[in-house]
Amino acid sequence: MSTTPTEILETTAQALETTAAAIAGTAEATEPLLDIDSIKEAMDAFDPASLLPELSQVFGSLASLCRFAVMAGPVVLLILGLAYLFLSPKEANYYFGYRCYFGMGSVRAWRFTQRLAGVVLGGLGLILTIVMYLISGSFADMDVTDMVWRAVDCLIWEAVLALLATLSINLAAAIRFDRKGALRKKTKRVQF
Repeated sequence: MSTTPTEILETTAQALETTAAAIAGTAEATEPLLDIDSIKEAMDAFDPASLLPELSQVFGSLASLCRFAVMAGPVVLLILGLAYLFLSPKEANYYFGYRCYFGMGSVRAWRFTQRLAGVVLGGLGLILTIVMYLISGSFADMDVTDMVWRAVDCLIWEAVLALLATLSINLAAAIRFDRKGALRKKTKRVQF
């Protein structure tokens, strides 16, 4: 038999009332000042697990949480890619657009960087959205531990691919333009 927290509080309150009455002199002298035995009984029968939520509720929402976490990154990449491709300003600014050191020197460098960022990030976001949708669809059939580790693996892959995409955009801008936004001169091939 388990004791609920309410029953423990009631037992403790009764013991405190008895103690307060004894101190005030209204209780009988034969009654102890504090009924420790009743508090011990209540605490022995107390089950801390009764305070926890049902595990099925926790793990049921865990699948939804993992699915949301896995799908959020690719959708954001897709939206950013489309925004860079279709909504970027015509000239460089510090408020909106894909900003990198070599892409802000001229209008030509800015537009190149915006188109490239839109295509790369939008394409990566689209591919990742489809792949992660298929992977997260199998989360409901998995064991909880396997599901969480699969979600962590997916998040790590998303982060690595987003970092590689960002580095490739910055590298392409650096190869094509100098720091002032002028096109770099093509180097002549040396023949041996």
